[in-house]
Formats: sequence, structure tokens, C-alpha cells
Amino acid sequence: MGLKVIDKGFNNYKKSFQDLNSKKVVVGIFKESGEDVRIRAIVNEFGTTKAGKNRNIVIPERSFLRSTFNKNYKKISKKFSKIPKLIRSGRFDVIRELKLIGLYQKNQVKKTIIDFKDPANALSTIKNKVLINIIQIIKTRCQFMCSLKSLDISLVIISL
Repeated sequence: MGLKVIDKGFNNYKKSFQDLNSKKVVVGIFKESGEDVRIRAIVNEFGTTKAGKNRNIVIPERSFLRSTFNKNYKKISKKFSKIPKLIRSGRFDVIRELKLIGLYQKNQVKKTIIDFKDPANALSTIKNKVLINIIQIIKTRCQFMCSLKSLDISLVIISL
């Protein structure tokens, strides 16, 4: 007479946590965005005193990645804290949940960029942001047919 093990969901629970631990959400500016976009992102995120052809233009720090993360840290943490409950309920898809969290943060970064007010932008930048807003409206309408990846801000789910 042997021991019979009856699994009431523990193995799925364990597998879901293993899947979750092997992935991470990364939101930011990536190589695929192109060098020009990456340089602009770095300059705006940290500021510089050496911009322009003569390297004498000052661009103040306009953090959009760090500030968005800091502003939304509690909301993002709350989303992650709901994962164990979803796993226990059996309604958990690792990739889907991580994409939803990443998409939320990605959209918050875009909102930060578009809504930025202080320090004020140059007039040429303001005109460009109006164009970006128009492009964003078009992209949002097309996004249902397109992938989650955008031109400037990317979401990546990485398998470790």
C-alpha cells in the first residue's frame, strides 16, 4: 500500500510563481527606438549644459521615466500585490498580467511627457508636442490592430 498524493492546485500555484519569477517588466527607451530618440530621452531625463551645435544650450532636467515611476510606485506595487490572489484563484496568466502592468506604466510615462509643464518648454518643443498629441490619438485608435510596442516608449517582457 503506497501513499497517494492528491494535488488540489499547489503544483499550478508553484508553477505560476516560478513563471512569474522568470519574467520582468521593463518600460523605457530601448535600442530599437533609434539613437536620436535615445539621446533626446537621456538629455530630457537628466538635463544638460552642452546641447546644440555650439554645445552652449542648457536643457533643464525633465525627468519622465524616474518621475513617473516615483509618482506611480504605490499604484504599481498594488497591482503586483494582487498577483498572489489571482494565482490562488486560478485566473492568472503571467504574460497577460505583466503586460497589463507594463502597459499601465508605459501609458503613464507617455502622459508625463505630454503633460509636462515645468520647466517650460521652448516654443518649438511645444509645437512638436501638439504634433505628438495628434500622432498619439491616431496611434491609440490603431493600437487595437497593432502590437503593444510604440515608436518611443517600449514595453518588454523578458524571460530570465
